[in-house]
Amino acid sequence: MVYSPNKVVACVKVDGKILREDKNVVTLPFGSEYSVFVKNLNASRVKIKVSVDGTDATSGTWLVVEPNSDLDLERFIRDGNWDSGNRFKFIERTSAIEEGPRGIKADDGLIRIEYQVEIIKPKPIIVEEHHHHHDHWDRPSSPWRYGGDFKKSSMPTRSRSLRPASADLPNSENLGFYSYEFPVDALETDSLGDVGITVPGSKSNQSFRSVRDFESGPSEVIVLQLRGCVAGKVVVKAVTVETKLTCVTCGKTSKSTEKFCGKCGTALQII
Repeated sequence: MVYSPNKVVACVKVDGKILREDKNVVTLPFGSEYSVFVKNLNASRVKIKVSVDGTDATSGTWLVVEPNSDLDLERFIRDGNWDSGNRFKFIERTSAIEEGPRGIKADDGLIRIEYQVEIIKPKPIIVEEHHHHHDHWDRPSSPWRYGGDFKKSSMPTRSRSLRPASADLPNSENLGFYSYEFPVDALETDSLGDVGITVPGSKSNQSFRSVRDFESGPSEVIVLQLRGCVAGKVVVKAVTVETKLTCVTCGKTSKSTEKFCGKCGTALQII
């Protein structure tokens, strides 16, 4: 999972499982349907936009992630259709595709997540300050009259999160994830490397509804790269955070967080 400085986490999921990334590179089989998972660890809301292969996947609309909550975006949003759409499907960019109408894009295989964190302004409070004097002139009856011994001042409080109204809460009932497995031998074999693209997949009924906009800070960006081959070999199983790494030299298995084999020293992540 990729952690941003502003407490926003992003990753890719297949079959409901989080995939492991190496320097923002995520490995999954060609033919997989996937989702883009975003976790908001802030005490304020976050707005996100997602683009895939350089194409806007959220129809120019900001999606809201509530404080300490998450969003599992599994489909394209096209032409303002908030009720259904096609899932994200990762396929190999073959020579036929490169020579076809779509051609090659500079952003092929890239998922770009732009986000903005909500700005919560501190609310001023009224503080009464009483100064005792030893003179004996009559004080005014009203503490707010000019010249009295009381004065009114405004002091900022610390920033605090504000619970949004229930009407602004997103509809999370339809955020389920579904995926389908495709046999590797059913895919084209004229491989051009690990380059893949995202195309419309099966139908998803993931739905959204509009909420009130809110003031937010500057945009930050997280980029993930998808690949379907490792060292020239087609990936047949998604590499999840629970996947054990097997040494290509001695065969010892290691945790996915290890970089080198503890037995022989061979690099476990073959590029």
